[in-house]
Amino acid sequence: MIYSWGDERPFNSYSGYFRRLFGGRVQKLAVNAGFTCPNRDGTLSYGGCAFCSAGGSGDFAADAFLPVSEQFIQARQKIAAKTHCQKFIAYFQSFTNTYAPVDVLRQLYSEAMAPEEIVALSIGTRSDC
Repeated sequence: MIYSWGDERPFNSYSGYFRRLFGGRVQKLAVNAGFTCPNRDGTLSYGGCAFCSAGGSGDFAADAFLPVSEQFIQARQKIAAKTHCQKFIAYFQSFTNTYAPVDVLRQLYSEAMAPEEIVALSIGTRSDC
């Protein structure tokens, strides 16, 4: 049987979709915006929730004190050691990445999308934020 997805898989995979759309592999790069969460900062609670580890589930992200652009450079260098990937998704993973004023979010997301190699933005958040 011949499938229309461009490879031998009987389904349209996420990685296959990006390969067709961008002409190669696309890798997520974890970015840490330094946010917290209403379940950690006292707004709702202090103990956290089931979704995040103590580090906010962003255990592979760079130090939140670094600018997003520097985090991208560091993450790209780590990935380059393992793969020849040239396209990336900026992935804000740790804690609640919509838990800030819109102007702050706009600046961070714009900085993350600035490099030519970034083809998408992925933002981890809570449904109530």
